Amino acid sequence: MNADKVKKTILGLSVIFAMALFVCLYIINLSMEGTDSKNEQAPKTEAVMATHNNYQLKENKNIYNRYKPSEFSGIYINVFSTKDEDGKVYDFSDFDLIAEWKKDFNPLLNANVQFANRDRQPKGYPMNIPNASIRVRGNPSASLKSYRIKFMEGIEGFNEQSSLNLNKHLNDPSRIANKLAHDLIINLENISGFRTNFLEVFIKDDSIKEEETDFQSYGLFTHIEQPNKTYLKSRGLDENGSIYKAEDFYFQLAPQLKNVDDADYDKQSFESVLSIREGKDHSKLIKMLKDINDESKDFDKVFHTYFNEDNYLTWLSTNILLGNADAMSEGFLMYNPSNSLVFYLLSWDFDCIFNWMYEESDMPNIYDGLNNVVLHRRYLQKDGNIEKVKERIE
Repeated sequence: MNADKVKKTILGLSVIFAMALFVCLYIINLSMEGTDSKNEQAPKTEAVMATHNNYQLKENKNIYNRYKPSEFSGIYINVFSTKDEDGKVYDFSDFDLIAEWKKDFNPLLNANVQFANRDRQPKGYPMNIPNASIRVRGNPSASLKSYRIKFMEGIEGFNEQSSLNLNKHLNDPSRIANKLAHDLIINLENISGFRTNFLEVFIKDDSIKEEETDFQSYGLFTHIEQPNKTYLKSRGLDENGSIYKAEDFYFQLAPQLKNVDDADYDKQSFESVLSIREGKDHSKLIKMLKDINDESKDFDKVFHTYFNEDNYLTWLSTNILLGNADAMSEGFLMYNPSNSLVFYLLSWDFDCIFNWMYEESDMPNIYDGLNNVVLHRRYLQKDGNIEKVKERIE
C-alpha cells in the first residue's frame, strides 16, 4: 500500500510539473512572438502594400449594364428660402450674388427635386417638402451657374446616386464634350469611368409667391457621377481609399500640401492645389511627391512604386488623343487604395477638348503641358517610354 501511495504521489507530482512546464513554455513563446511582431510591424506593412502595387485597376464594368448614354431627362427643382446657422435667410436669387471675389459666400438652400419627361412636370409628387439641398458649384463668376444637389438620407436619388453635379459647361462651345469623352472611355481597361447624363433643368423659386410663378427651363446641363465612397464601392474599388482632384497640380510638393498632423496644415490652402474628395490622411501622397522630385533616386523604381504603368499610359493616351491639354495639371483625379502605395489616374474634366473651334493662337499646347509636370517630364525622358505611349495610342 505504501509503495502504491508513493507511486501515485510521484505520478501526480509529475503531471503537475509537466503542466506547469507547458504553461511556462507557452507564455515564453507568446512573449517572443509579441516581440517579433513589434520588430517586424513596419516592414510587414510596407511589404503588404508592395504586393498591391502591381495590381491592375479593374473596374466592375457591370455598372454600365443599365446605363443609357442617350437618355435625356427633365429635372424639376423647387428651391426654398433657407435660414443659415446665423439665422440669415437666403433664397434662389442670392445665387446670382456669388462671385469669385466672395470666397466664403455660397449659401446652401433646401430644395425639392423630381425627375420627369421634359415635356411635362412630375405628377402625383408633393413638391413643397424639401428632399435635397442645392448650392452653386464650379466657377462662381459664371453668367450661368452650375449646381451641386445632394439628396437627403433615405431619398432614392438618381440612378442610385445621392449627389448630382449639374454642369453648364460654358467653356465648351459644343456643350457635349464632357459627355462624349466619358462615353468613349467607359469600356477601356486599366481606367475607371463615370456615368454622365444630359438633363434639361427646370427651376422654380419658391420665395416668389405669385400664383403664376412656375418652373422655368434653364436649358441643357450635363450630370456627371460624383467621385466618392459610393462611386468606389459600385465599381468594386476600395471605398476606404483616397480621392484627390487636381486644381493646380504639377506633381510638385507645393508648400500648401501638408499632412493633417502638421501644425501648419490648412485644408483650404491644401485644396487650392488638390481638392480632397475622400481621405483624411495625406502621408502617402506627400511621400510620393518627395520621391518623384528626388533626382537622386532611380526614377523607374520610384514610378513603379507609386503608379501602375498600364493605368498611366491609358490615361495619358486618351488625353493626348482628345487634345485635353488642361488635364495635365488640373481637372483629373487620383485614386489611392487604402492598402496600396499606388495612385491611379482617372479622367474627370474634358471641357476644353474642342478648343480647336476657337482661334488657333488661343489653343493650349499639350506638349508644353506635359513638360511642365514633373511626373510626365521625367517619365517621357526615359529611354523607350515615348514608344510605349505611341503604342498605347495606337
